[in-house]
Amino acid sequence: MTVRRIALALTAAGTIGVPAAAQAAPPDPAKLEAVTEIKKDEWPSKVEYEVRRGDVVRAPLGVISVDARPVRGLVAKIDLDEELDFARRYRNCWYTTNAGRDIAWCEFPDVLPAYSGRAITTPVAVAGVDTKPGSSLGIAFRWQSKGWADARGGLRPVTAFFAEPGAAVVRGTGGALTLEKLALPTADIRANGNSIRATVTAEPPLIPSPSASASSPAASPSATSSPGATSSPGAASSPNATSSAGAASSAGATSSSGAGLPVTGVPTFLLAAAGGVLLGFGLLLRRIARRRTRRA
Repeated sequence: MTVRRIALALTAAGTIGVPAAAQAAPPDPAKLEAVTEIKKDEWPSKVEYEVRRGDVVRAPLGVISVDARPVRGLVAKIDLDEELDFARRYRNCWYTTNAGRDIAWCEFPDVLPAYSGRAITTPVAVAGVDTKPGSSLGIAFRWQSKGWADARGGLRPVTAFFAEPGAAVVRGTGGALTLEKLALPTADIRANGNSIRATVTAEPPLIPSPSASASSPAASPSATSSPGATSSPGAASSPNATSSAGAASSAGATSSSGAGLPVTGVPTFLLAAAGGVLLGFGLLLRRIARRRTRRA
């Protein structure tokens, strides 16, 4: 037998040539089911959500243990449709993309007791402001145990496995995404993966309000014309908001005297002009009188 055939035989037997990282990882020992809200009195139909463009999708992404043993630590995959974006990047999640879809793998230190439930109740996705009304958007999610992820090298390698070639794998920098104690009903899909769908309404897009730091409390007249100032609810609803701008633009009435008193009486430049005419007329009369005195 040649050396090459010996090497191939040994490789097939698993004795050489197969790195430990390339070997198949063990299946998840935890027995988990992915669950979400079910319509009241319509089991097993799932709740159909509605979302306004620019708003977050409010839907729980739940997990139930069907194991007699507690599960110590959980990880969840969140996979968004193209018209959805992550509302926030959490520090206990790794993010990437694949075929235009945003993907996150998040880790939770919670201990899931036997036959109990937990859920992500914080809205994780936001609908794009340019999404066509009537569009159906989906969020797919999947639950595994932390032990399952550790057997595959941790959450970053797991996230990289689901990334498209060349896509970045980045850890979030925001606060921590947490779980709530919530036991949602089990639907007909008894698996560790599930999904929810939301229909985009025809309402005008929800435009995020500017941050408080973008506008100054003591706004100057030029600041009143900025987009941040006009979008402020207080400024827009105040009847004095536009009148104050007109008062500020008057010719020095409020800038010279802090009280903003009205200007009354004869204008100063008219008095000065009249005085000049009288003074010139007086000088002319004096000159004529001197000439008459000399002739006499």
